[in-house]
Amino acid sequence: MLGITLNRRTKSDKVSIQSKGTVFKAVLFVGFILVLVAWAFWGDDLERKIYGTEPQPGKLGAQIQLSYGRAGGPSHLVIGHVQPNSPAQRSGLKKGDQILGIDGQIISSSEMAAHILQNKQTGDTIKMTVLRDNKSRHIYVHLSAKELRDKVLKIKSLSTGMRVIVMIIFLKLTILLFLFLWRDIENRTWGVLFFAFASLMTGALFRIYTPVDALFAIKFNTISLLLGMYIISIILDQAGFFDYIAFMIYRFAGDDKTKILILFCMITYLFSLLVNNLTTILVIVPMTLNLAAKVRFDPRPVIIGEIISSNLGGASTMVGDFPNMLISSETGIGFNHFIIFMMPICMILFAILLIYLKVKFHDLGDIGGKSLKAQKIIRPKLTQKDRRITRRALFILFHMIFLFSISKSLSLSPSVIALVGGLSLFLFSGMNKILFFEHLNLNDILFFTGLFVIVGGIEASGLLGVITKMIMGLSFGKPWLCSLLLMWLAAVFTAFLSAGPTTALFFPIVLGIGSLPPHHIIWWSLSLGVLAGSCATVIGATAGPVAISLVENFSIRYNFDLKDNNTLTFKQFSRTGVPIMIIFLIISSLYILLLNVAY
Repeated sequence: MLGITLNRRTKSDKVSIQSKGTVFKAVLFVGFILVLVAWAFWGDDLERKIYGTEPQPGKLGAQIQLSYGRAGGPSHLVIGHVQPNSPAQRSGLKKGDQILGIDGQIISSSEMAAHILQNKQTGDTIKMTVLRDNKSRHIYVHLSAKELRDKVLKIKSLSTGMRVIVMIIFLKLTILLFLFLWRDIENRTWGVLFFAFASLMTGALFRIYTPVDALFAIKFNTISLLLGMYIISIILDQAGFFDYIAFMIYRFAGDDKTKILILFCMITYLFSLLVNNLTTILVIVPMTLNLAAKVRFDPRPVIIGEIISSNLGGASTMVGDFPNMLISSETGIGFNHFIIFMMPICMILFAILLIYLKVKFHDLGDIGGKSLKAQKIIRPKLTQKDRRITRRALFILFHMIFLFSISKSLSLSPSVIALVGGLSLFLFSGMNKILFFEHLNLNDILFFTGLFVIVGGIEASGLLGVITKMIMGLSFGKPWLCSLLLMWLAAVFTAFLSAGPTTALFFPIVLGIGSLPPHHIIWWSLSLGVLAGSCATVIGATAGPVAISLVENFSIRYNFDLKDNNTLTFKQFSRTGVPIMIIFLIISSLYILLLNVAY
């Protein structure tokens, strides 16, 4: 009798440290940790010394002064000097604007204004009511973590003709990069690193983008958050925690195909709330394939549902996926804000997904091939050590979540919490360190590092500034229209470029938009747009190509007889994904409009 075990760890996992690959990954891992720890302590100070910028967390960046009326007329508060590239300047406040109120309170003195502003924290949004040209208007000012450098300053020293040439060169590099990512070349990490090098050399040639600029273009806070959560994912996976949960799903669902579809989607969503999406898919999809071999159903509809569910779970929290990690770490938006504003809408979208899948795939279909009825799913055998590691991992994970929820009040960076938590588990979990490095894959870390360098070069060329002005022009200065336009554009880009590259590209575009809606609505729009696009195509999320490879390998191994050459094709996924994307965008648009009305 052939048994299919859910526990993928074998004795062969205990390999020797002599493996060159393991040694290289260990050295690279330690190097990343040292850089990230050093940056957490001295990164901002180093940037201030090099660029001469003074970070002012939570500051408005504008002078508030008293203006006396003519001929004994009444005095009133006005905006004085507005610092370049400050939160006030980016939000659209102008010198001479008469201040009528702050956050709904009538302001009668500069002392009152100062008192209200002093109680504001990094990441807060201030509602400024001002009088300009005899018209009252509301302007929302987002207090960013620090003053942003003007990354297009160097290109301003070039002539107009040279600026156009530089933009054209970077535009061509960007298009080539997009084509490269769209074709889904197998080793995309080395490809992105090559384009990062090309962007750096091009910028250096025209003296607009130096290696120092590239270093500060890397979002090290996001890398720390990503790496910390990735460490926890690996250890939970290797301890057999995910395998055990998947086995319990099988025991509960039995041979009921509808239950299998719903339960696997639900568990994928729950895992993706806190665990890296790719790790979730790498664990869940093999379990789905094994169960398909026994129950004899076409596993591809279930896998499509799992990929979309992982996207929804990742978008629900601050640490579920890369887009939200980037938004949180670079804007100061806290863990609780994602729970309040993103999780409810994602749960609604998830419920709609389950209904859609149940209607569309009421019959999963059968598989041909040789008889596999003799197979059975074996309960994972967790050792006492495995259980101890799992308890420690869950203990640290729950405490990290608690710290995430209060990080703003304690002035703790979520990236530091994630990195310290991940390192603590790595050092004290009791897991075999050699086994850890064998399963460690730093490709995503290198990929996003190179991607940040590329986006930094595009930003330095002034190209993103042009795109920002186009979006602002098309939105006619209306924040709600700008939010919707950004969401739909991000969805289209994500469908072909994947979630990570799209978010990295659109992030500086959003920062450049002057009139932002309150309560981080613009960021929720970006996150929801990326979410919808990642569900449209099989390359919209990193998990898609990985799932294709798993289906193909399993089909060969067990001689499956499926349609479309025993694989999950782009067309097959899109038949489900594109309608889901449109549904998600419509509902998300209504949600964003509701937020704009409510706030």
